[in-house]
Amino acid sequence: MKNSGDYIIVETIIKIEGLSKSFVNKNTTVHALDNIDLDIYKGEIFGIIGLSGAGKSTLVRCINYLEIPTSGSVIYMGSNLSGMSVDKIRKTRQSMGMIFQQFNLLAQRNVLDNVCFPMEIAGVPKKNAEKRAIELLKLVGLEDRIKAYPAQLSGGQKQKVAIAGIIAMRPECIIFDEATAMLDPSGRQEVMNTIKRLNKEYNITVLHITHFMEEAVEADRVIVMEKGKLALEGSPREVFSNVARLKEIGLDVPYMTELAHLLKEDGLDIRDNI
Repeated sequence: MKNSGDYIIVETIIKIEGLSKSFVNKNTTVHALDNIDLDIYKGEIFGIIGLSGAGKSTLVRCINYLEIPTSGSVIYMGSNLSGMSVDKIRKTRQSMGMIFQQFNLLAQRNVLDNVCFPMEIAGVPKKNAEKRAIELLKLVGLEDRIKAYPAQLSGGQKQKVAIAGIIAMRPECIIFDEATAMLDPSGRQEVMNTIKRLNKEYNITVLHITHFMEEAVEADRVIVMEKGKLALEGSPREVFSNVARLKEIGLDVPYMTELAHLLKEDGLDIRDNI
């Protein structure tokens, strides 16, 4: 999404049409995704929530073609991935960084060398790689830990090093697959602040799978997945106004939303979308 004078230009970076994914295990077929239609816009933070097994990770793995969809299409920056060769898919995937729960850092390399590593593989000269790595470590607030090793870092700091390594490759979007799940509240906030800073300064599109509702609230838009389908979609305000539906699915809601819902049930005149 880009500002242009008094209006906003909405640019679709990922378009999903009729996306389905089934897994066959012996005589059982599991429909992990069922006919998903979705547009994700350039420069937005897009939250994805749902219970375990709802299809969240399968969705993003189909978006970057780590999983091949059973049917439907993924159109990324105007190109249909289903029509691409394996080599072109691999090249396209380089512009979709992915961060997992595990930090995936090399224990024998210090922070600077870990951030340089993906650039080394891509053939970037060492001097250029180190210069960019230092810039990115300043951006994520780790300029004073450049010579530290992963074992000397907190969980939040490790994840920020992983993020800096992905950003070094100048991706158009980053997928966070429950990247804060193993962190304490302080570490989760560190990572969320980093996500928002990168989104704002680099206009990077962020797809954020999370089971922490307080993180989902910070997204521009949110979807709720249930048994491979889209159950809810909209702004956090719109989605979390559906307290009864979220509880039916089995999800919690942010504390203040829950409090407002309980007060309304007790007869207080409170807006649904507070």
